[in-house]
Amino acid sequence: MALASCLPALKRSKGHVLLTGSAAGRTTIPGSMYSATKWAVTGIGYNLREELRGTGMRVTLIEPGMVDTPFFDEPPEYSLEDRDIANAVVYALLQPAHVDVNEILIRPTPPVADSAS
Repeated sequence: MALASCLPALKRSKGHVLLTGSAAGRTTIPGSMYSATKWAVTGIGYNLREELRGTGMRVTLIEPGMVDTPFFDEPPEYSLEDRDIANAVVYALLQPAHVDVNEILIRPTPPVADSAS
């Protein structure tokens, strides 16, 4: 609803809408409403992009995997850092007007297995 009320001003500005979803919006997590809400963010992004087609507006979904934040009680085994997500956002924003970065799905690289074991 808030997004709908902002659309006229956004269209006039020819701005850039950034939506933060999650890699969890690309899969299912047993017993988790979190994943369902992130699927919703993905759907909103796709629909919004269609609504804004031909207006000069761009819509980018940033979908990070595990990020090391206070959200978790225990630190993840491997994770992204906040600056990794910031770099992805800057990449999307700095593209020329004819380039629309629709989605950035960014996940941490698992550690390399020790081949000596």
